[in-house]
Amino acid sequence: MLTVSVAEAKAQFSALLDAVQAGEEIVITRRGQAVARLRAEPPAEPDFSVFRRLRGAWKEGMRIDRDALHERD
Repeated sequence: MLTVSVAEAKAQFSALLDAVQAGEEIVITRRGQAVARLRAEPPAEPDFSVFRRLRGAWKEGMRIDRDALHERD
């Protein structure tokens, strides 16, 4: 875990984002007190609901056209 001041974070923001993307966690301090934490966003969960609907429709023998494939809830 890296600790940087607000001034350092402002001056090196791009480099800090690169470090976060590489897995580093960064604490930003103001006058020696931690005020913020930078960490990577967890990966988004894939949405398989469309595929489940299509699989169910195919099992029931339904034909699926192009519009149905691109339909969003």
